[in-house]
Amino acid sequence: MQDFNEIIYNWAYAIYDLTNENKNLALVSNEAAEITRLLKKNKDYLYVLNSYDIDENEKYRLIDEAFSKYNFYLVNTLKLAAKQHVIKYIIVILTKFVELSNEKRNIKYGFVYTISPLSERELKRLEVKLSNELKANIHLTNEIDPKLIAGIKIKVDDYLIDNSIVNKLNDFKKVVENN
Repeated sequence: MQDFNEIIYNWAYAIYDLTNENKNLALVSNEAAEITRLLKKNKDYLYVLNSYDIDENEKYRLIDEAFSKYNFYLVNTLKLAAKQHVIKYIIVILTKFVELSNEKRNIKYGFVYTISPLSERELKRLEVKLSNELKANIHLTNEIDPKLIAGIKIKVDDYLIDNSIVNKLNDFKKVVENN
């Protein structure tokens, strides 16, 4: 049997290769992310599609019923994954595909931690500034972290900005301990 990572990579790369070749990578990537969110909320659906007790045609009908509005590459991938009984890995496969797509399109996701929610405008300003600085298309999610006391902390991949009070206090503590 194939290694789990090899299965995931092969399936994800197949979707990537097909959609990149046909110049609809962005659209299919966005749809794959949406399908992933839906499947994460409805994991029982995957158990049904992975069942050996349900007829293949019934599985195809269920997939068409739920996902017919999505790109045919994704719908056919779901059908083939159900047929091959790798549908239980489809969330990981689609996530890997989205990662490959984002890498190709130079899109990075990160988090901005604050003690209170940022406005949409503040979040967009941070995204634009970081996009220019990191030379990538940055998308941030605002997470609330009251332990920061005050300030802001931003994390995108290995890039970290920590201008929080808790970080400054920790830095000060290290200086005092070393003296």
